[in-house]
Amino acid sequence: MVVRIGNIIGYMLVVLGFCELFPIVVALSTGEHSLILPFFISALFTVFVGGALYLSFQNPQDRASRHEVILVMVVIWLGVPLFASLPFMITGFMTKLTDAYFEATSALTTTGSSLVVNLDLVPQTILFWRAFLQWIGGVLVFSMAVAILPLSSIGGLSLFRSVLPHGEGDDLLARIRYAFTPLFKVYLMMTVACILLLVLSGMGGFEAMLLSMATLSSGGFTSQGMAGGNMMRGITEFILMPFMLFAATNMTFHWAFLQRGRVKLYRQDPEIRHFYYILMVAVLFIFLSLVTVEELSDVGVWDKIRIALFTAVSSISTTGFLPDQATRLPLAVVVICMILLFIGGTTGSTAGGFKILRINIMKRLADKEISRLTHPSGVTPVTFGDQVVRNDTMVSIWALLFLFIAALAVVTIIYGSLGYSLQTSFGLSGTSLFSAGGLIPVISPDFVGYHSLSYAAKWVSSFTMILGRLEVIAILVLFMPSFWKN
Repeated sequence: MVVRIGNIIGYMLVVLGFCELFPIVVALSTGEHSLILPFFISALFTVFVGGALYLSFQNPQDRASRHEVILVMVVIWLGVPLFASLPFMITGFMTKLTDAYFEATSALTTTGSSLVVNLDLVPQTILFWRAFLQWIGGVLVFSMAVAILPLSSIGGLSLFRSVLPHGEGDDLLARIRYAFTPLFKVYLMMTVACILLLVLSGMGGFEAMLLSMATLSSGGFTSQGMAGGNMMRGITEFILMPFMLFAATNMTFHWAFLQRGRVKLYRQDPEIRHFYYILMVAVLFIFLSLVTVEELSDVGVWDKIRIALFTAVSSISTTGFLPDQATRLPLAVVVICMILLFIGGTTGSTAGGFKILRINIMKRLADKEISRLTHPSGVTPVTFGDQVVRNDTMVSIWALLFLFIAALAVVTIIYGSLGYSLQTSFGLSGTSLFSAGGLIPVISPDFVGYHSLSYAAKWVSSFTMILGRLEVIAILVLFMPSFWKN
């Protein structure tokens, strides 16, 4: 178990170390030469540690057990942010480990929570590293979602449908590489397309690059102005929305469409169909809420349609971009946003949340139970696509639902015990658990900002972000004595 984990972590740290060299190019081009050495030292140290682990632990070729799969995920999400935070500390941008780890964890989990107050005062090299780290986090999220998470069978993920060709074998590192190679090309191509469209709309090249990386990763880091403010208007929002939806849906389907023109995959997949059904209903309800509230009577109908669309897309994709009039939205919209954050995107995407697949299966189970009232002796199997859902899979989904709700409640109580109001505590726990930290002003308008959190609250937030990406249950398994006895 230790050998396999050490080999995989070492490989990822080597990749991260080489990624830490990219900001040096930005520092050279912007004249921020004082930041070159800190990033070089960070890269050198990360590559050295990663290389030592990779060479010391030779990857075994036998089949990975479920224990190893779960432990690999936990170690990756807890350990990689530690090395990703090194540039923040060595450059002096953030001098405390608590702050640097929070910022790195928020980026890698694509949560989008930030301790930075005024982004206009931040060096461009640091802005690039934040955005690039978030973009790397998007790669890590969909690679693990396609290659590793289905092996854990957490909450019915064994039903996940990947259209990548088979043959990746049982080796975890090989599975990660096999998923990464084709999907990264699609991810990079769509990022470049987003950058070009934003530049054509009149945005600066550097700002367009940062915003595109935040969009395709479902992260939501902004690149200018005051943190927690919406700096996007009009055409920019309409450019970003298709890319947010792209990132929130099954990445393997996009690969199949772009490589082979397989459009029918989108029509036939029940998860994507339900994703857009829920989105359309949410847009309608948000728009009706905006129309009927008196506080927004000064906002035109077209602007309300734009706000409804952008709010719904930003929420269900867990990107976390703030809509216009964010602090004036009525309670009904806040509730809808929380529901959309909880649901999240589809499996195999960069989005967080409970996932459409599980919501779909729970709905089908509810339909089955209702039909049993009129046909008590009838046998109606629950199906998803062309697969029959087993009873133990449905039990695992209901168990995961309970754990998500319990985690939301427990984290809210922890924040409350640290002195925060109920609304702020609920907003912090929800946005951190469902990877949409940028939407905290919508849920809790009175919240000052993440920079106001105490050290204890920052560690709670960092752990909650990781908890959401680990689907809650993966962390809890580690506390079971049977896990370590086996």
